[in-house]
Amino acid sequence: MLIVTTDNRDIYRNLAVEEWLLDHADRLRPEASPRQVRRGPILFLCVNSPCVVIGKNQNPWKECRLSLMEKEGVPLARRISGGGAVYHDEGNLNFGVIVPRTEYREGKQYELIFQTLEKFGVKASKLRKNSLAVDGKKFSGQAFCFRGQHVLHHGTLLVNSDLDRLGRYLGSEIEGIQTKAVASVPSEVMNLADAAPGITVEKLSDALIETFKGMYGKDGRSEEWKDENIPEAELFPTIGKISSNDWKLNHTPRFQVTINGQTLEVEKGLITNLAGNPLFKDWPDGHSR
Repeated sequence: MLIVTTDNRDIYRNLAVEEWLLDHADRLRPEASPRQVRRGPILFLCVNSPCVVIGKNQNPWKECRLSLMEKEGVPLARRISGGGAVYHDEGNLNFGVIVPRTEYREGKQYELIFQTLEKFGVKASKLRKNSLAVDGKKFSGQAFCFRGQHVLHHGTLLVNSDLDRLGRYLGSEIEGIQTKAVASVPSEVMNLADAAPGITVEKLSDALIETFKGMYGKDGRSEEWKDENIPEAELFPTIGKISSNDWKLNHTPRFQVTINGQTLEVEKGLITNLAGNPLFKDWPDGHSR
């Protein structure tokens, strides 16, 4: 069992760390006896500076207000898992659990959160497909990525986040987009601090680690890392990829949108029905109403 934490607040680096842990899960475990062949699980905890993160198969122009985000210096990121768009800031704790594919049970990851919150006197429940709520108000969105022999199950935990900024950034940049991309499901949101006065990101992080050890550490073996244990050079290629417009914007599934009476067909970030195939990201600024 391995627990990894970081003081870094950069969304691209933290997503790269999480992906690195997923790709290297086979050889990341405490020293064990020769007979022990089980590998994992891994818990990764991080907090990011303000940003918006969309799912792998989402349309950023439909999910968030890119112009406002750019104006206010709030970056966009696209993760490797599915699910909907979420807002991160210093009042939000992000967790990722990596386990062997053969041992993955979706419900167990929800139970990890439920048991942790019970320590603060909070009773949570599942909301729709993969969100968690208290009294019907969402505080956590979760998603998963199956890769090789392992599964990453990760999510957000709104502790004391700026919900006004969340509401300003999440929403369609351009109306009338027609797409088969995964759409976020609007929900009324809340901070856990409203249900458990005195809870902080730090306290929730400590409690989550304690619950994780109790749930997965049956053999008593655990190791705690800071992200500095990961060779920085091995993160650079992934950081470069996920911070690029090619991944954030051009990876968007094919869609159509009508702007000023003209219907545009967009594929891989390019307007395919206009001569020269201009980049769609350059179009709305100069042609929207």
